[in-house]
Amino acid sequence: MYNVIIVEDDLMVCAILERQISRFQQLKLVGNFRRGTDALEWLAENPNEADLVVLDYYMPGLTGIEFLGKLRESNKEIQVIMITSANEYEVIRDAMNCGICDYVLKPFTSARLEKAISKFDTIMKLKAETHVWTQDKVDVLLCPHKHYNVDNSEAAKSIRANKINGATLENVRAYMKTKSGVKMPLTEISEGMGLSTVTMRRYLKHLNSLGEVNITLDCKTGGRPSEIFEYKG
Repeated sequence: MYNVIIVEDDLMVCAILERQISRFQQLKLVGNFRRGTDALEWLAENPNEADLVVLDYYMPGLTGIEFLGKLRESNKEIQVIMITSANEYEVIRDAMNCGICDYVLKPFTSARLEKAISKFDTIMKLKAETHVWTQDKVDVLLCPHKHYNVDNSEAAKSIRANKINGATLENVRAYMKTKSGVKMPLTEISEGMGLSTVTMRRYLKHLNSLGEVNITLDCKTGGRPSEIFEYKG
């Protein structure tokens, strides 16, 4: 579970972000601030209570870039996703120089926000699991979408749902339940179920969209990172 704070002065956007964040089981909203100075004070008092900041650029007092500058003076590790209407190159460049996780332009779609959260999730898991940084792991860290791009848009969900057979889904779910808590590569699950890897991956992705299966990356293969599946119920 990752703790999130929102720093956004527009109440309507705040309400939208709250609803969107509540959709992600791995995220917990722990703070919501209208001004960057208030958020910085809270972070100073609670230095280990937030993993992710969802940040606007245009705010009273401090701009998003000014907020980032002060944040990085005291906190190098916290991840930041900037969601803003600021589309000037200079702002984007300065935000990147301050080590943001992603930059999303308003008005944003649910699908684009999901990609930003997927990127954040991948980076956090990679940081936690990596002791020796090889080139493959650096490549995933810098370009996680290239290696782990999960499309959870409503359109994609609908397409996947149309290819899902109810009986097969229950068989896959039952099999995964017997392996609950065990991290397995796709080939192992495919052999255990007697289904092709293409079919198996489609059902596992569907269970992931339902919040029943976790998908992480194995970067120890020496080549392209492979997906690891774990049933969580």
